[in-house]
Amino acid sequence: MANGDVIIRTANVDDALPLASMHVASWRETYSGILPDTMLAGLSVEHRKAMWDQVMRQPANLGSTVVHLAEVDVEIVGFGCCGAQRTESLKAKGFDGEISAIYVLRAYQRNGLGVRLLRTMASDLMSRNFATASLWVLRDNLVARRFYERYGARLIDEREDARNDAVLVELAYGWADLPQLSRSF
Repeated sequence: MANGDVIIRTANVDDALPLASMHVASWRETYSGILPDTMLAGLSVEHRKAMWDQVMRQPANLGSTVVHLAEVDVEIVGFGCCGAQRTESLKAKGFDGEISAIYVLRAYQRNGLGVRLLRTMASDLMSRNFATASLWVLRDNLVARRFYERYGARLIDEREDARNDAVLVELAYGWADLPQLSRSF
């Protein structure tokens, strides 16, 4: 890992472009060999920037999506997002909170950065009175699945996402007790 200290902080609208660049880079690293090459080649920093601008300009409330950044020497090397549950079927199963993304650039993995982001998001969700949380992960992303399982996530659902160039099978993992997740770190 780089020599600098890792800082975890909440993102703001000024972070949209560097976050978008890191997001595209992390998808290309993470999903190479999992997603079709055409899908990865078609990723656009401009499109992701517009998405992050929109997310971070939403009015803050207890259910809004909050983006947490991991920085080393002022470079964004990881991020995670959390907020209110958006999937009705998971809401019906009692999962009120959601981790909508967690990514760390490969060069910074296996140094505790993902754990710090997960801990930050669990604390964030609990501070907003969420008791549980879930996330979606591609079935073929075995590295991420093992990471979530290591911290007590349990498989709770499955769905298919049909795209133009692929059918993606996603698995939902959940934590039925966020305070217990917080104690697992």
